[in-house]
Amino acid sequence: MSYFKVCSLSLLSIDKPQKFTVDGLEILLVKALTDNKVWAFDNNCNHSDKPLEKGRWDPEKAEITCPFHKAVFNIAENGAVKQAPACIPLPVYQTEIRQENNENIVYVFLD
Repeated sequence: MSYFKVCSLSLLSIDKPQKFTVDGLEILLVKALTDNKVWAFDNNCNHSDKPLEKGRWDPEKAEITCPFHKAVFNIAENGAVKQAPACIPLPVYQTEIRQENNENIVYVFLD
């Protein structure tokens, strides 16, 4: 269980999640619409093991829609499924923003 340094906060947007590989795991990071928070979640839809990186991100609801089968996950609600065919919540990871050399750096906690 550790925090992993991922990227500078300035590299992220609120409009489109970005893919990173952290400790061998593909995750997506995106800024939350408010609170200067960063969401981190699995890149793979657990319904069909397909990548979510090209899915539709709704920053107002903090939801990602799978581009393959249209499953919807709410990241703000711990990856809760909002629309089938998925039935298992998407893993969401805790993030932390740390100040390093006058720059905000995003860390992700993986267990």
